[in-house]
Parts: sequence; C-alpha cells; structure tokens
Amino acid sequence: MAEASIAIAEEAKRRPGRPPGTGSMHGITQRNVRYVQKMFQEHAQEAMGVMLDIMRDDEADHAVKLKAANDILNRGFGTPVSTQVIMQLDEKDKVSPVSGEQIGVASTDELQSVLATLQRFLESESKTVDVTPVVMPEGYPKG
Repeated sequence: MAEASIAIAEEAKRRPGRPPGTGSMHGITQRNVRYVQKMFQEHAQEAMGVMLDIMRDDEADHAVKLKAANDILNRGFGTPVSTQVIMQLDEKDKVSPVSGEQIGVASTDELQSVLATLQRFLESESKTVDVTPVVMPEGYPKG
C-alpha cells in the first residue's frame, strides 16, 4: 500500500499540474447541453405529476410539500428575482425613445449609423471622469 502511494507521488512529480479530468470541462458543448436538456424535457410531465402528488399528499412532511409547491410555482412563473428582473427590463423598454415600429421600418444603413453613433457615445462616456465635488468647499464662489 505504501509502495503504491510512493509510486503515485513520484508520477505526480514528473507530471506537474492538475490530475487528468479535474481541469476545466472541455467536453461540454452546446450540443451536449441541448442533448441533456432534451433528455430531461422528455420526463418533464412525469416530474410535474410527481411534484403534484407530493404537494397533495396529506401524509407528506410540510417542508417537502412546500418545496414541491415552490418548485411548481418557480417553473411556471420563474423565481421572484428573475421575474423582478424581467419586469424591470420591460419597464425600461416602455420608456425607450425609439419604438419597435421605428426600428422595423428603418433601413440597415440607418440602423448601422445609429449603432456607430451609440458606440462612439458609450466610448466617450467610459473615458469621462466626473470630478465634481459632492459638497463645494467653504468660500468657493457660487455660480
């Protein structure tokens, strides 16, 4: 047993770095993710039935029933945080000075021109430093 440990330690010294399989997950691709999602989606109805059965089971522990009910609500309506973010994004869309209709009728050249203007604006804003003091020093002349 001790000899095996020594052999492993010697091998590790010859190959520095992380052991194989413990680094980043290079094998995970969009295709793999979609494949796994599809596998789980095939069982979504059955899972929903199980959650409903647990939620409705009079003999089930209250914590388990609450968890099942909460999971059902989150899957149906999103978590409270994600719902709040979506609502904030919707509100920001409503106050946009440019409507979706205006964008829809604009030509590609017009849209590219607007994009270039916005990019220049954002670039200049990122370089601007506001040095205005929060409170003006005493004796400073008032404008």
